[in-house]
Amino acid sequence: MSASAGCCTVLMSVRVTVRPLSVRSDSLRLQLSMNTNRTGLFTLTLRHTDRGGRSVSLAEFDLRSVKYEIKSARCHEMRLIKPPHDCLTFTFRSEQEAQEWATVMMSSLRESHRVANISHSSNEGLQNVKCGEKNLSLSMKEELCLELSRAIEAGDAHAAVHYATDLAKQQIALSIQPALQDTDDTEISLAVVIEDASSSCCVTVKVHPHVTVASLKQQMFAEYGFHPRVQRWVIAQCLCSDSRSLASYGIYRDGDTAFLYLLSARHACLGRQQEQENGLTMPTAAALPNASGPVSHDWRGYSTLPPRFSHSSTGSSGCGPEKPSVSDIINLEMLQLGGSKLKSSNTQSGWSCPSCTFINKSTRPGCEICSTDRPNPPNHSSVQQEKARRSNQ
Repeated sequence: MSASAGCCTVLMSVRVTVRPLSVRSDSLRLQLSMNTNRTGLFTLTLRHTDRGGRSVSLAEFDLRSVKYEIKSARCHEMRLIKPPHDCLTFTFRSEQEAQEWATVMMSSLRESHRVANISHSSNEGLQNVKCGEKNLSLSMKEELCLELSRAIEAGDAHAAVHYATDLAKQQIALSIQPALQDTDDTEISLAVVIEDASSSCCVTVKVHPHVTVASLKQQMFAEYGFHPRVQRWVIAQCLCSDSRSLASYGIYRDGDTAFLYLLSARHACLGRQQEQENGLTMPTAAALPNASGPVSHDWRGYSTLPPRFSHSSTGSSGCGPEKPSVSDIINLEMLQLGGSKLKSSNTQSGWSCPSCTFINKSTRPGCEICSTDRPNPPNHSSVQQEKARRSNQ
């Protein structure tokens, strides 16, 4: 069967003896080439070199039309899929040459059948890919994942359903997300407004739009010391999910804004024992860094922000003596949990949003960050009933 003409690259060439041909073995070569203009088009050529050194092609076969089988260490067999089902047997000069040829040949054969399956889902060459077994090997599961990805990329819904069904039968956990090249991977400057119950500031963080919120939490942990469990991110009035990317929330350009709200240790369920298990040493109160002189115990009892961000409304990421550690942050919260005598007289009054936990001003009817309605205060109905009773008397 003659392969289509085109720009070809020779992948491998090896001397063989071919049966049932009656040509001397030292003049025959088996050559495998790939068409660079058409994906998945491989050609197997049998070439003969005459006594004058001239090489001529005796036969060419499209890999999509053949079945190839390794019979022994030095003997391989090729058979045409369609009638007349001609069969050729190749004998190699050494086991090493045969093994090297088999590696290249079988990988090319799989690739040619894969492309053919995407174009023609009924192609006979991929019958072995169907998985009727309950438990497949890890390599086969990975191959199914690759095939699913390629089918989706090619827009072949039928093949995608086939591979997705096979994967579902295996009941394996998958991670599916758009490929990196589908999003802008340029590093941008993200404006982050950081707030806790009593303090706020603004910093600039270098990020890539494709990174997940979970990765951003780890970055803030490494750069500023905020433990991931005390971080709550809000972008475009949405409470962010760890598994989603920043791009999915509309973060693409320099100057895009995100809000980071820091929970208290109580709300984050993060205690001193867990910090010690994470390998973080809890410093004493005297060892905490400060940006502008001694920090009062009153402030330390309430603020989640480290001293470099304290009492700032328009802070900058370029100031401050050193980056705080997360143990400093948690220590501040542990001081708060230690007793009521640490309560500050200048703590902001307000109400906590039930969705994103942001502390809003007492006069706001809805959350400033996520627009959730303000919840009714405790015993609201009983207070209203008492007011109505007194007005009737």
